[in-house]
Amino acid sequence: MELTVIAVLCVAAASVVGGATGFGTSLLATPLMLMAGIGLAETVVVNLVVALVTRVGVTVQLRDHINWRRVAVLGLASVPGAWLGVQTVNLLPEEHLKPAAGAITVLCGVAMALPAARSPRPPSTIATALTGAISGYFSTTTSLNGPPVVLLLSRARLPPMGFIADLAGYFVITSLVSLALLWSGTEIDVHALLPMIVSCTVVGVLANQLGIGIAMRLPTHVFRSAVISLVVIAGLVTFATA
Repeated sequence: MELTVIAVLCVAAASVVGGATGFGTSLLATPLMLMAGIGLAETVVVNLVVALVTRVGVTVQLRDHINWRRVAVLGLASVPGAWLGVQTVNLLPEEHLKPAAGAITVLCGVAMALPAARSPRPPSTIATALTGAISGYFSTTTSLNGPPVVLLLSRARLPPMGFIADLAGYFVITSLVSLALLWSGTEIDVHALLPMIVSCTVVGVLANQLGIGIAMRLPTHVFRSAVISLVVIAGLVTFATA
């Protein structure tokens, strides 16, 4: 019960930020939950379920802003990456996964902060597919599936609502895929996690709506700065908790 309460508090704080930025829930919830003593496997499952439920609502709410072709490419490409991530989880102990995820997340944040060399333009299909595969791999290993896609979309300089909408559509697909693969390919006891999953999901939905309200009031430059800062800080914290 104590771990469930801690998990709920972590998800509540992270979901407000996640609603405002479109992707930050797992990035913040993961290091917070790991520092609180919750296992990596449990953290991954909880984050994926919360992401799925909250992003379904956002996808419906912002459906007019979604680039469906880009989301479809990202989602389909995430399948082989997520499958490979499950194989990694079964082979490697989690102490090898967490520092790597933290370091890559920081690199994504630094790359986002660099000035664009050319005028913003939509990412190519190849770049989109490769990003989806990498993100799928992170999804089943650490639930940190946001940074690669965030980097891809941020370089295109999408408006905040388009950015959040595309991420939401992608997260719905990759969360479903990842949960199915983890359920069938690992020994994670999902039934034992149900109280934590349900509690975190309810709180996550409410806190996420608060975050979306904040996002609608943020100027574009403030939004971009907040996204970059969030990626770097979360990566550093994840690396430090390894």
